[in-house]
Amino acid sequence: MSGKRKLAFFSLTRVTVLIIVIFGLVQPFTSSQTAHVLALAPSPTSSGNTNVTSTSTASANNSRFLTYQNLDFGIKMQYPSNWTKLEDNLLLHTIAAFSNIHQNPYDFTNLTLAEVDLRVYNAPQNETSAKLDIDQITTQGHTIVNYYKNSTTTLGGYPALKIISYFFGVFTQKEMQIWTFIPNKHVLVEIIYIAQPSKYSLYLPIVDRMIDSVEIAR
Repeated sequence: MSGKRKLAFFSLTRVTVLIIVIFGLVQPFTSSQTAHVLALAPSPTSSGNTNVTSTSTASANNSRFLTYQNLDFGIKMQYPSNWTKLEDNLLLHTIAAFSNIHQNPYDFTNLTLAEVDLRVYNAPQNETSAKLDIDQITTQGHTIVNYYKNSTTTLGGYPALKIISYFFGVFTQKEMQIWTFIPNKHVLVEIIYIAQPSKYSLYLPIVDRMIDSVEIAR
């Protein structure tokens, strides 16, 4: 599409490996196999200025939540206290990653069952909330199941685009992406939920609570 910067999906390897495999065991899921990168636009910088205030089960009501806050972008969200939070050495425009990792002390294997990444991109020059749409996104290796943008689809009070898709690679993953545009920062914010297809519905209530908790300063 002429004159438009596009958000592209492609496969990269994250420096921070969330899945550790020892003794030749094969991991069933890795979120680093799929990514979203804003083409032609460099990442905005964050000083990592965060403030955390304050077991994983599939019930959001039974989980204790902490609060993550990024002061640079004015973003605040809740996450389960027993999920692992990472903020350093992340790629793919990710400023924070929250993972539910199953640790098995008997076979020394850590398995990532579900992950939620918070990503921030510099927006195209003339971006607006009205322009943000699926047409701006190029998919590679993904099968789009559903997408929509309506009056009830919001993130932190801003209009948002929701995309549900599968990634078919070495491992199959089911994903949900929520995109919004923050005018006063001129950035695009993405929250992406990644899970094994068999675990996607299990952790969706927790992820929905995380997404509903997002606050974005105006």
